[in-house]
Amino acid sequence: MRFVKLGLISIVGLFIVIFAISLLIPGEIRVSRAVNIIAPKDSIHDRLADLRHWKQWNALTNVAGVLNQQYAANTITSDELTVKLREARADSITTTWQQKEGRTIESGFNLHTVDNTTVVQWYFDFHLKWYPWEKFGSIIFDKQLGPPMEQSLAELKKLLEQAP
Repeated sequence: MRFVKLGLISIVGLFIVIFAISLLIPGEIRVSRAVNIIAPKDSIHDRLADLRHWKQWNALTNVAGVLNQQYAANTITSDELTVKLREARADSITTTWQQKEGRTIESGFNLHTVDNTTVVQWYFDFHLKWYPWEKFGSIIFDKQLGPPMEQSLAELKKLLEQAP
């Protein structure tokens, strides 16, 4: 009985320590990448605001093996994901990404022009619950999303800088 009591106290103590450490991880996380594109801001904005163009450059929505992909001007749907255009302003475009398991992620693009170069910043905002496993799991979001975001932005840059 003494070992059972010691085991329970140890498990509760370990959970409290893990929970206290998870409180140090922020509840909101932004994964962001940027690229400089030598193209008019209007052409970049038009390419980003019309989701039908995303299949030409976006590695996160144009994934092999995902079934029933449909691209429309304001939505992209598939069996795994739904992307909806929320708002398209002159300097920003915001979207929501709804995953199959129900998580909704806010995403968007910010456009800033310097001389004849437009800086395109792409970001994903994650709002985390207080659960320790969710906060610790968020540590790898940058490693998961970063490479496909960089690849997509490089492809977008190539498309827009080649366009007449």
